[in-house]
Amino acid sequence: MLQRNVELERENKQLRKELLDQKLLLFEYKSSTEAKLEEARVKEENLSRSNEDFKREMKQQAEETNRLMKQMMEMFQKQAQP
Repeated sequence: MLQRNVELERENKQLRKELLDQKLLLFEYKSSTEAKLEEARVKEENLSRSNEDFKREMKQQAEETNRLMKQMMEMFQKQAQP
């Protein structure tokens, strides 16, 4: 009976050690996953900002192109009139 008790205690100790090891691995995995998730969020925000900046720049360029085309058309009309 005493021998069985010692064996069970040894097994219990081993199982506790394994449980702690598993908890440590889980914690490390969770930390890694959260870090990757945060990195992905930051990348998404940067891409979104970059896309908005690009759209704004394209709109400004289109407006400038339209303004220049209008000026050219006005100049052609003035030259066409005697």
